[in-house]
Amino acid sequence: MTRRAPLFIAIALSLTLTMGCRMKSDMNLKAAKVSSSAVYCLFDPSCAVTVIDSSTTPIPMQAGGTAFLQSRTFTGKPGTPASGLYGYEYRIDLEKAVQTKIQVEELGEEITYMPCLRSITFEFGPIIDTLDYDSDGKAGDLAYVVTSGGPGKIGLGSIERYHGLLTFNFDSPLCVGSPQGEGDSTFFFGLASAKPPRSVESTIKETAGLGAASPKMKKNIKYKVQVHAPQI
Repeated sequence: MTRRAPLFIAIALSLTLTMGCRMKSDMNLKAAKVSSSAVYCLFDPSCAVTVIDSSTTPIPMQAGGTAFLQSRTFTGKPGTPASGLYGYEYRIDLEKAVQTKIQVEELGEEITYMPCLRSITFEFGPIIDTLDYDSDGKAGDLAYVVTSGGPGKIGLGSIERYHGLLTFNFDSPLCVGSPQGEGDSTFFFGLASAKPPRSVESTIKETAGLGAASPKMKKNIKYKVQVHAPQI
């Protein structure tokens, strides 16, 4: 028996590592592309939801104008597929944010800086997986992006889940505008939970931009902004 013990331990470790790899492979989530009416009909027979909690929080970017993160929550009415559940939606708006001039010490000059965002991360907890957001007859959608019937033009490239944290990566850089044109904004994207809302801190990351121009600065410029997310 003592000679077999190392073999049993090796097998157990192998199974543990295999399970870990399978779990890791499930960390990349997909978002269904939907119309506003398709997703809201799951929460309300009128196909128009009533927001119970919302916030519009400024993002402290190095830019002129205004940049903000919008988050809102609504509930599923009795008799609907989402009855008793909470819907959470998010959107970043840089339409009224514009490029600015900044002094870069290493270059010894002032440059025009047009920052862009690439992702947002925050704690969400368990995600409801019993809804069919895109009406394809298959339940199990975890997240959605409202690509028609709502504002915005930037979608999601991928969603990463790790220890309760969700990272939403945009499908193209989300940039402030110039004097000649407005900036970008995302579509609304969302998920559902069985838990009511609370306020949590999100991390919004820029693309390399300023970090590449100024080596002394952090290459991953981050902003901390409060959002609504489910209670844990």
